[in-house]
Amino acid sequence: MATASVAFKSREDHRKQIELEEARKAGLAPAEVDEDGKEINPHIPQYMSSAPWYLNAEKPSLKHQRKWKSDPNYTKSWYDRGAKIFRADKYRKGACENCGAMTHNAKSCMERPRKKGAKWTSMHIAPDEKIEIFELDYDGKRDRWNGFDAATYARVIERYEARDEARRKYLKEQQLKRLEEKNSKQNGEGEVSDDDEYV
Repeated sequence: MATASVAFKSREDHRKQIELEEARKAGLAPAEVDEDGKEINPHIPQYMSSAPWYLNAEKPSLKHQRKWKSDPNYTKSWYDRGAKIFRADKYRKGACENCGAMTHNAKSCMERPRKKGAKWTSMHIAPDEKIEIFELDYDGKRDRWNGFDAATYARVIERYEARDEARRKYLKEQQLKRLEEKNSKQNGEGEVSDDDEYV
């Protein structure tokens, strides 16, 4: 039952309401429609379908069950992978002793350990990485596909298609070569019987 009004009903009205609910559950009467025009499942229990009194719902609806608070800070954006910000000309105090980037220290450096680090040589200083902080919700933190760009898979498909095309071309060349050899063999020796061909 998805009625929003909780007004007092007489015994006869209550009986009619119960009969209507049973008919809806059996599929004999059309399902109740909410304010958006969507049908309300008659098998949803009343404690879930009836809206709380403080929402002042005139028409039956399941809007109170949906997420109505949306976080304004939530974005679907993801880290800009491999992005660099600034590249220094000489070593800066507080930077990584190995590569010279300011965004991490020598212990967490991902570059190969140098024989003489950037601190002592001031050469080949690595650029600073772009550090981003996101306010992700519960699902966003656990989303395996967050940040995945489906367009990158097109490159994989192109590579496989190019390989298949090269393979087809090679097989066609081989087949033409075999046909040419067979024709030249037949022209050179004359007619060859089937028994001699497979010996």
